[in-house]
Amino acid sequence: MTLALLHTLHENPSLAFHRVGEGLKVIPAVPPEARPALAHFKTALLQALEDGERVEARALLSPWRVLPLLGHALGVEAPLVLTIYAREGDEPRRYLVPPGDLTPYSAWASKNSPPPWRLHLFPTTGGWALDVRGGWEVAVEALAGRTRYLLLLPGPEARAWLEAAGKGLVRPEELSVWRRGETPFTAKGWDEALARLEEVAHAGG
Repeated sequence: MTLALLHTLHENPSLAFHRVGEGLKVIPAVPPEARPALAHFKTALLQALEDGERVEARALLSPWRVLPLLGHALGVEAPLVLTIYAREGDEPRRYLVPPGDLTPYSAWASKNSPPPWRLHLFPTTGGWALDVRGGWEVAVEALAGRTRYLLLLPGPEARAWLEAAGKGLVRPEELSVWRRGETPFTAKGWDEALARLEEVAHAGG
């Protein structure tokens, strides 16, 4: 379902989300086809914004803003380990982030830091891992071996990850892939997901 949220935001880039206290306003009116995903993830959308903030859907897909959105969608109940790679080849910087600090820090970084090359986030209690690369165009969500993986990657890297997962991870209990401009696709295994991405890549030229 998380990929449905990304798809909905991508298809409605000018929708603006405005947090007022514990309320969330969406401007203009939400299209009927967008309502299920936005309603399901209303809490995550609210938690991904600071009070008083108004952010368009297209901005929520940028690395710094999508990080807290997807983090809260996956569930933030414990301190988080955030690893930042400012540029490819740079030494990573690793931080322990209290749950309540993820959104304020990400909002600040989106305004004051260059777009990162890579962001990696996971809770200290385990259970899920989120990886976001600059210039991402494909999202992969998989539940395998009691860990939920959510990766936003450039196309070639997404295909490489699926190939590696097929060799190194157990068969997924759940697996979906999504490419910007397409609808999310539920796959039965690593090979089917990889074939789908390759098919979409060839169709896109």
